[in-house]
Amino acid sequence: MRPRPAWMRSVDRLDRAVYRAEQALCGGLFVAMVLVMGLYVVHRVFSREQGRLSTAVLKIAAALGHAPDHAFVHGPVSLGLNLALGFALAVLAMRTSAATRGLPWSRALAGAAGLVASGAAAVWLVLTLLPNGLVWGPSGALVGMLWTGFVGASLATYEKKHLALELADKLWPAPAQRWVKGGALVLTTGLCALLAALAWVSLRDHFGTWLGDPEAGTLQPTVWPRWVLLLALPVSWTMISLRFLGEGARVLAGIEPPPAGHDEA
Repeated sequence: MRPRPAWMRSVDRLDRAVYRAEQALCGGLFVAMVLVMGLYVVHRVFSREQGRLSTAVLKIAAALGHAPDHAFVHGPVSLGLNLALGFALAVLAMRTSAATRGLPWSRALAGAAGLVASGAAAVWLVLTLLPNGLVWGPSGALVGMLWTGFVGASLATYEKKHLALELADKLWPAPAQRWVKGGALVLTTGLCALLAALAWVSLRDHFGTWLGDPEAGTLQPTVWPRWVLLLALPVSWTMISLRFLGEGARVLAGIEPPPAGHDEA
């Protein structure tokens, strides 16, 4: 194979920089999704006036012929049950974890108590600072999944981890494999470019809707314009198309592949 020309090595470095930015974006979005949905679930569970445990206690009491005060059961009793259950789970974790199973019982119990106290303080902080919770949490998490999915597809294309049928090595003679593989990559580029073009057209329509009526062009219950949230689709499809095009042209031209990591000077 022919060596890579200087201009192609410059493109490799640019592609590597884009790849690193995509990695950082995916990692940040993943952490943000976990944090947002964690806060959303914590608030949703612990802001209920009637908890699951206290409701079960009332049903058991009714089955036994007792009628305790509902406010008392849903209040102090529910709090005590949750703290006791959390403490039991924390003790179990301290006694079964490889890092802490050798601790004496006194330290294990103290550690479990600290975990429960920290958890209770965190829940109180969430309920205090976010009295209405994160109403936009599920919508935000879905948007994050959309971005990580499409940006992740672009990452997979860069890493050559996309789905591919490796039949050329078995079906075609060696002299023809270069042309078959290159042609397949060019065809793949055409399909991805078509999807990228359709995504750009859709983005333009969403942008026009937002300009004409900002409320109609906004993802409810957030204030985020839909066209901004959907920007991941055309950008990712464009990057995928360019990477397939570059790989197809390289194969057809008989140029050696870039070094691992594309980190050459």
